[in-house]
Amino acid sequence: MPDPVAASLRLAPDALTRPFSAEQFSFSTTNDLEPFRGVLGQERAVEALQFGVAMPRPGYNVFVMGEPGTGRFSFVKRYLKAEGLSLKMFKGCVPLDADTFDIPLIIQIASAKRKAAGKPEPTWGHREYFGSTPELWADYSCTNHVESGKG
Repeated sequence: MPDPVAASLRLAPDALTRPFSAEQFSFSTTNDLEPFRGVLGQERAVEALQFGVAMPRPGYNVFVMGEPGTGRFSFVKRYLKAEGLSLKMFKGCVPLDADTFDIPLIIQIASAKRKAAGKPEPTWGHREYFGSTPELWADYSCTNHVESGKG
């Protein structure tokens, strides 16, 4: 039985597009544009990071959470660099997702298990998010950027 509420909310295909004129843009293709380096739709998160980093007293925490591969860690690194700071300022790192605790180790163990089983490397998972360069894996592991002995 069709849901009358859902039926009343259904949109026609032409209502899902917005007409535009190509002349309104100052570029020919998206290759002409600079890559977007901001954080789209995360104004509160950006403000929270700015606030947390600006706290001049100990005892404040910055929590960065979300789905893997969405650029949170890259944004934090870029923001700190722009402010003349580094990830070394943080006392610790508590990954809530064990898959991101030690990316190089996770990829190496998974690769060794697949190799031992005669299976090929997958094109999905950690390699999809973090590429195939061990140096980058270490850079992407947030725990590799926290100075030891701070607390």
